[in-house]
Amino acid sequence: MKQNNCAETVDRMQRGVAWGMLLCGITYLVIIAEDLTPKGTLNNILDMVTMGGVFITMAVTFVAIWPALKQKLDGQLIGAKEPEGFVSGAMLVSFKNGWIATTLCITILLSFSSRLELLELPIRFYFTGLFAIAVLSVSLSFFWLTREDDLENMEE
Repeated sequence: MKQNNCAETVDRMQRGVAWGMLLCGITYLVIIAEDLTPKGTLNNILDMVTMGGVFITMAVTFVAIWPALKQKLDGQLIGAKEPEGFVSGAMLVSFKNGWIATTLCITILLSFSSRLELLELPIRFYFTGLFAIAVLSVSLSFFWLTREDDLENMEE
């Protein structure tokens, strides 16, 4: 069995975690849709989609983390003294971008708070939306930063 080096394992884990975050964000958007729809068939379908989304998110994240966790438990994972790779740097930038997007959304919500109160939506709706924005912005930022640039492929 071929043993991946530590950097490849960490890169693969971070890509998998980004996929998990994307699925999590989509799941939370479905939860918002579920909250906005009246009880009935569509609401029940959205509830089932939400349960499936939670299961798939957990499975994708576990599959992504397991190889790195296994290498760490075996004492084979890179130490803190080694330099960060491109993918690790992209993940850190993505978290910063997610923080910026979330803060911007909070600022917008606060500036329209008196009008939003007229909608009489439960506070859970806003927290769910903010969480969806946070994880979606991190994952989408990560995928954008780590995309393969067609110009680089043309040069090779």
